[in-house]
Amino acid sequence: MDSGLQVDISQLEYQDLLDFANRNIPNPGEFDLYLTFQADYGQSKMIRDLILFLFERNSIEVPWKNRFALISDELVNNSIEYGSMPLDKNGFFIGFKTEWTKLNVVLEVRDTGRGLEAKSSKEMEELRKLKEIQGFDGYLWKRGRGLFQMITKLVDELYFRDNDDGWLTVGIRKTLEKQSVSA
Repeated sequence: MDSGLQVDISQLEYQDLLDFANRNIPNPGEFDLYLTFQADYGQSKMIRDLILFLFERNSIEVPWKNRFALISDELVNNSIEYGSMPLDKNGFFIGFKTEWTKLNVVLEVRDTGRGLEAKSSKEMEELRKLKEIQGFDGYLWKRGRGLFQMITKLVDELYFRDNDDGWLTVGIRKTLEKQSVSA
């Protein structure tokens, strides 16, 4: 996650972020971008809108661009709500890699691990197993169902990783067929 483009969006306006993306991502199908953002829900909206912009530049249409906006919202908002203290600096990574007719997408969110409900990767895996055993039907319209119910049904892989600095990384991987991304 340390290679590629990096930008701190905590003091940027949305248009500044779009301008940065336009200037620095000449090939929308092949890039790595790491954002530092404040644990603030206003920053979540900027990231969601950036996802929509990047997917549009890559000619990925509804429903996938909206699904990824929803996934990024869930990951970022969980990092703010559970894994960080107000105004901590969290991280968001997005990477696109095109291989023939496939687009490989990776999203990762890092929280500071300082939140009152912060969890380790092991605790997240245990929580995932518990929710799978309980089933998701009981969570309909309730808080606490999003990460596992929504995301695991949409992606190829949901993973958790502890970082040396105490931070938790939550990531997803998804491979899309370029000719069927609008279906």
